[in-house]
Amino acid sequence: MNNHVHDTPLKHSDAEVTRLLREAGQRVTRLRVAVYKALLEAEQPLSHPEVQQRLENSMESPVDRVSLYRNLEWLVDIGLAHRITADDRIWRFSARRQEHSEQHPHFHCVSCGQVFCLPDSQLAAPKLPKDYSVIEMELVVNGLCAHCGRKK
Repeated sequence: MNNHVHDTPLKHSDAEVTRLLREAGQRVTRLRVAVYKALLEAEQPLSHPEVQQRLENSMESPVDRVSLYRNLEWLVDIGLAHRITADDRIWRFSARRQEHSEQHPHFHCVSCGQVFCLPDSQLAAPKLPKDYSVIEMELVVNGLCAHCGRKK
């Protein structure tokens, strides 16, 4: 197993996820709870189809693709999740975690497609012209994960 993956899966109750959404001042729906819970429990950022598959496995019913996308974007917009784009042009979504710095790079394995956070790597904000401000920075490091590197 890769060293960036948690040893034990993260588990969150529906009540805990509901509380987190309410604390953020948001209206709670069944799909919002399920989507946010999937991101919180994920060991790495997930693509839209990966989230959809997890939800359909846990909810045992089809999940509307457009509704799912809107909920993922909503979580990004309110700051509970962030979107990562690697050079494969696939958007992946990850819950913002308190243990991770606000701005951190991500690693993308060009062989297997895995993307994961590098929370221990700090990013300094670039020096901007007067009256400019940073909203978010994105840095993706492309390379080979430990597993794929051993295969080469």
